[in-house]
Amino acid sequence: MAKRIRLLQISGAVLVCCLMLGIFLYCYIKYGKEIASVFGSAESLETFLAQFHGYDKWVFVAIRAFQTVIKIIPAEPLEIGSGVLYGTWGGMALCLLGTLIGSFVIIALTRAFGRRLVDIFIPVEKINSLKFLQNRKKVYVSLFFIYLIPGTPKDVLTYAAGITNLDMKKFLLITGIARIPSILTSTWCGEQLLMRNFELAIIIFAATAILSIVCSVIYQKYSSAKEQKASPNAENREDADT
Repeated sequence: MAKRIRLLQISGAVLVCCLMLGIFLYCYIKYGKEIASVFGSAESLETFLAQFHGYDKWVFVAIRAFQTVIKIIPAEPLEIGSGVLYGTWGGMALCLLGTLIGSFVIIALTRAFGRRLVDIFIPVEKINSLKFLQNRKKVYVSLFFIYLIPGTPKDVLTYAAGITNLDMKKFLLITGIARIPSILTSTWCGEQLLMRNFELAIIIFAATAILSIVCSVIYQKYSSAKEQKASPNAENREDADT
């Protein structure tokens, strides 16, 4: 019975990966240039969404959800564009809704097909380095700050969290709240561009970019230090066993 379940999980994971890859290749080959042009500017995005006659916000949420699951479309231009089209708070709400839907899809897929699906997208070493996901006392606090700080690997964490025993309602709530400041700065930047406050928009964008780079470097150094610290312990355990 266990072998049959594993076989079904492997078959399902391969099928899902092939399906996602097929969708990606189809969109890239047939609509690659159009997608690049649509998300190249807020004006192009507005023109594209206008053809849906009142359903443009739902289409935008669907695009954002798709972007969360499959990283074809860069997140930052999409967030800035939403600020131009729907304002700071409206754009933030739509981006956050799309992100939560996309995160839910990721979790549903990883829960259905297990680690075999995750291993295809994320190296095993990367998953194993996320030791804090096993710390039930501090995990939600750690997740909040990691999702709050720009430049951290949020996509990796969402996939990895799906194969843990975390409470997914808490996970989505906490990470959703933590994402708000980062999205808000992008949509605010977009609204300032619409109002032609170019200097303020540049300051917001530059400050966010610098903060993202700094936080990313700090996170990478912290992760490397944690891995190096854990490595000797693992070696000592191996030596003790022998």
